[in-house]
Amino acid sequence: MVKHLRVDDVSPQVKNFLNQLDVEKGEYILEVAGKPLVGIVPPWQVEKLSQGRDDILALLHQSWERNRAVPEEEVGQIVAEVIQEVRREKTQSQS
Repeated sequence: MVKHLRVDDVSPQVKNFLNQLDVEKGEYILEVAGKPLVGIVPPWQVEKLSQGRDDILALLHQSWERNRAVPEEEVGQIVAEVIQEVRREKTQSQS
């Protein structure tokens, strides 16, 4: 879930930084001691990511509903077979 924060009460330095972000329209990663802490992206990217997440969850739910009656052992066997096939194809394409 996306959380919205108001920046009315932040320091002038933070406001200047945010204004710069608005002007430059880029993607940023804020770091602390050289380690990524948070990413800053334009609002349209957040909306796109949220929609993508919702689409994937809907597909997973549909798949679960369609396969609810399939025994767990059968699903495990099918998954194992598919993994073996993909590995075979990958090995053949590397040769």
